[in-house]
Amino acid sequence: MRLLLGITVLICLLSTTSYHPYKGKKLRYEDVSYEEEIKTVQLYPNTGNPQDKLLPPTAPINQNTLFLEFDDLVEAHEEYRVMLIHCNADWTPSRLKSLDYLYDYNEFNITTFEYSVDTKISYVHYSFRLPRVKLPGNYLLVAYRGSNSKDIILSKRFMIYQRNVGISVTSNLTGVTSADRNNQQIDFEVIFSDYEIINPSEFFSVTIRQNERWDNAIFNLKPRFIRESQGILEYRFFDRENSFPGNNEYRFFDLRSLRYPGQNVGKVDMKSYPSLAYLMVDQTREYQAYAQYEDINGDFYIQNTDTGNGQVQSDYVTVRFMLNADRFLPGDVHVIGKMNNYMSDAESKMTFNKSSNTYQTDMILKQGFYNYQYLVRADTLSSSYLEGNHYETENGYEIMAYYRPMNLGADLLVGYTQVTLNPRN
Repeated sequence: MRLLLGITVLICLLSTTSYHPYKGKKLRYEDVSYEEEIKTVQLYPNTGNPQDKLLPPTAPINQNTLFLEFDDLVEAHEEYRVMLIHCNADWTPSRLKSLDYLYDYNEFNITTFEYSVDTKISYVHYSFRLPRVKLPGNYLLVAYRGSNSKDIILSKRFMIYQRNVGISVTSNLTGVTSADRNNQQIDFEVIFSDYEIINPSEFFSVTIRQNERWDNAIFNLKPRFIRESQGILEYRFFDRENSFPGNNEYRFFDLRSLRYPGQNVGKVDMKSYPSLAYLMVDQTREYQAYAQYEDINGDFYIQNTDTGNGQVQSDYVTVRFMLNADRFLPGDVHVIGKMNNYMSDAESKMTFNKSSNTYQTDMILKQGFYNYQYLVRADTLSSSYLEGNHYETENGYEIMAYYRPMNLGADLLVGYTQVTLNPRN
């Protein structure tokens, strides 16, 4: 794969043109892989529990256990480094300097790596434990090649919080109090009786996100009522400012085994390079009644039941998604999930096959268990047109409370909580 880059280097040298592998890379303050060989980026609080990888990348400031893992689909390892950038609530870089929020110099070497074993597609698996920080807030992890911080390979958001304020959810967790049968409303209160907040209507804000998605998160939510004497900020709205489409339970496929493909995998062509997994043809769900089943809220986890060691023995496979839509839709159709950071871009866009009336696309994914959905980008259709919206859907939410002290000029994450609507347990 990166062999092509080597050929490009040779051509450039022959033409006496200098080669800059980082040319054209522009840092984006979001979850992005900047090279096609960088795959399966995971950032999570590592406490030793097997379920840790399904948790959002958040940690309390005194217990930073965040852990980064990713693969580079090449045969030899490279030297990579990490830097951290403090961000405001809207994910723009704050005015703080590195010394304000870090105990060490802002350049950390990634020294732990393993080579893949007995895989058709060779790769190097890297891991890195994040350093402690001084201040709570939003952070962007940026990994880059060698000592050139412009040669970026990935960026990943994470949050470090303090519980200076309390967050109490007042919504009915079954979703039955939602404004209609399609949406879920998150009502809550922020309690700041033990923490001084000056002018909360200007310097205090809240972000809510659903199932770790940033593409439909609600930013800069301001309190509807301020009860200063009681130290309470009320977030209860009647115009759906704090309301999310309920969506549907995520679709899934089980690719933990290539020898014995799991549920929703039709067949695996082992002769292809990489191996090609054909998923069962999906049907649209826009007119279907809600059906309850367990999912992992759009997430994925890596596992290889053929050999056992998922991290370095799971192979990369071309996964073919197929959706029977009956007709061409007036807009773009995308496959989204945490596997591609919910990005509705050129890589996730599906192509309509007229002969079979199906939308199709391929993705190179590592063996494991995956959740996904189909998203529509169109002027005349809702984004969840192909999936349907139901208030009964089980969804996970995060509520993040930010305050900007006047003497600091940067947003601090002073409150954080997680809540599940329609919990199954």
